[in-house]
Amino acid sequence: MQESRLTTLTRRGLMIPAEVREEIRRTGIRCRASVEIVHQDRASRWRLRAEESGGAVALLGHYVGFLKTDGTAMSWLHRVQNLLPNGTHAVLIESELVRVEMFRYEQTYDLLITRHWLEEKSERRPTLRSELLYLGRKGTLATELWGRDAAFRGGAQPTFYTRSGEKSAPNSIWTDAVLRATEAVCCVGCKHCHLLEPRLTVGDEESVGVVA
Repeated sequence: MQESRLTTLTRRGLMIPAEVREEIRRTGIRCRASVEIVHQDRASRWRLRAEESGGAVALLGHYVGFLKTDGTAMSWLHRVQNLLPNGTHAVLIESELVRVEMFRYEQTYDLLITRHWLEEKSERRPTLRSELLYLGRKGTLATELWGRDAAFRGGAQPTFYTRSGEKSAPNSIWTDAVLRATEAVCCVGCKHCHLLEPRLTVGDEESVGVVA
C-alpha cells in the first residue's frame, strides 16, 4: 500500500518541490534529512545513523539537526570538516532521536519535528518507527538574521499559523532547538553544528562525575 504524504514526510523529511530542490542544489547547500538503520558488528546491535547538515545563503537556508527526546542536546559521534560550507557537519549514532528540520526562503519558513526509534524484532532487523511531533508551514519572521539583523541570531524564531489563522507552535521543550534551527538556516556559509554538541572526553566525564 502506498504511503500517505504525511507518513512519507514524517519518515523522510520535508517534501520540497523538485524545482526548489534544484535551486537548493545550485546554491551548494547539502542537507541530508534521512535517518537510516545500521548494524554494529562488534557490539552486535542495531542503531540509527543520521547527519547534521545544511546551512544557508542569503536567499534561502535548509538545515537538519538532532536532539534527545526530552529536548536536551545530544552528542555527535564525530565532527565532519568540509572544504566547502553548508554540507555535513557531524555524524550521529543512537537508538532513538528527535529530528528538527527547517527550510527558509527569504523570510518564510517551514519546520518539521519528528521522533525516530527502533522497534526490535528478536534476532531480525528492527523496524524504523517515526512519529510526527510538529509541522509548521509558511511561518514568517521579519528579522533578517542572515544580514542586517545577524546580532539577533539564537533569540528569534518564525511564527506559524493554522489554516484558520490561529497561532501555532511546537511544545515548549523544543523551543531551544527551534531557535537554533532558525539560526542555522540563516547561517550563511555554515561550517559548524547548531544542535549537536561535542562528545565528552574521559577527562570531561570524570570532572562531571559520569560513571562509565
